Amino acid sequence: MPQPLRSPALALALLALALPACKFVDTAELAARRQAAAAPTASASGTALYGAKVVPYILEKAAPYGAIRDAVKAGLPTAGEEFGYREVKEGEPFNFLARVTGTIVSADTKSRAATALVDTDGDGTGDVTIQLGPVIKGTSLRDALPFVTFTSYANQIEFADVAKAFNNQAFDTALKDLPRDALAGQSVEAVGAFTLKSAGDKVLLTPVSVKLGAGA
Repeated sequence: MPQPLRSPALALALLALALPACKFVDTAELAARRQAAAAPTASASGTALYGAKVVPYILEKAAPYGAIRDAVKAGLPTAGEEFGYREVKEGEPFNFLARVTGTIVSADTKSRAATALVDTDGDGTGDVTIQLGPVIKGTSLRDALPFVTFTSYANQIEFADVAKAFNNQAFDTALKDLPRDALAGQSVEAVGAFTLKSAGDKVLLTPVSVKLGAGA
């Protein structure tokens, strides 16, 4: 029975043939990969930031909605400079932090993007729409914060993930357990953010805090 070849030369030849299929990675690249894998995702960092910094900042900085409303009537650029924020100073909409008080005139709670329409000036007509979720639209919470900037993230996808994390946290902490029945006629106080591209835009508030009923 023939014996298998065990020549050292043959072994070296076979090794040489196998080497092109191998990829050698230097230690610096491996370390970078391990560091990237260990780093928190943008979504996770947004979730952590929300309770620690986002909510306290909004509750502290929110202005009475009536003051913002009156300023916008006089001119959005002036109102934006006084009450609003935008990361890019030209051509972008203004984002406002507001404390809204009033009476709910109607509510759509059947939709997953549920909302409540609030009369803030006592004329019987709703002038602010409060998002109730679970689907929260827009990026107002993120865009109203001067300490959350696009340049802090690797790309647009990460920046979008932070906005989603904020919206998800707003629902989980302020909206998920909110009563959904018989909202019309109840008094409400909500604190949150909204965005205006023009003075005529409808106000869609993304809240971080909502109180219903007497003393709201």
